[in-house]
Amino acid sequence: MKDTKTLIAEFLKLQHNYQFTRRTMMTKERFKDIAFAEKSKGLDITDTTLNEPLIEHIGHLPIIATYFHEHIEHVSKVDLGRALIMISIHDIGETRLGDVFAYTKTEVQEVTEFETAKSLLSPSLILFLEEYELNISYDAKFAKSVDILGSLLHAIDLIGYTYARFLKHGGSIEKIIQKQRPFLEWDLNLLEIFDMCIEQASKYENGEELIFEVADYDIK
Repeated sequence: MKDTKTLIAEFLKLQHNYQFTRRTMMTKERFKDIAFAEKSKGLDITDTTLNEPLIEHIGHLPIIATYFHEHIEHVSKVDLGRALIMISIHDIGETRLGDVFAYTKTEVQEVTEFETAKSLLSPSLILFLEEYELNISYDAKFAKSVDILGSLLHAIDLIGYTYARFLKHGGSIEKIIQKQRPFLEWDLNLLEIFDMCIEQASKYENGEELIFEVADYDIK
């Protein structure tokens, strides 16, 4: 694998291009949310115009998966196609229930979301969902790791804004490490990417020089 900083930096360039490439299609719902919504100010966490649509999250993850797959330690053990299926369906329960902040989500909410997802999927896809939730196979471990890295890679060059909103939700770097890091310990290369994302956040928190430059529109 390339050195981790170079690998992440190259991915951020790709991610940036995806983020700022405009498509000709726009749904009426998206137009209403963005074009007619009052411009968001400050860090109002109740302002839904600041939240990405679920489809954007699901669209972001395959980019991460296909980019990093060849660089993981256990590349020969992960079927990228199967992992991408899990990635595409893992949050489908949210289409009925909405999103719940990961660090305050209860076990009851987890079960409810899982059962709701099962009710929306065909029997053949339920098997993939169950495999993802069990997190035993290499394909499931990779899919889960990609989901975790998604939010971290979005935040790495928008660290000021993301970190401030995260704190307002009651999150912390310690909570991320405690809850999410164990899911990446199966692959040392993915774990190194996770740790570098966390290091970026820690350096920001401590007022130290950052590893990656932030976007010029990030809050100072």
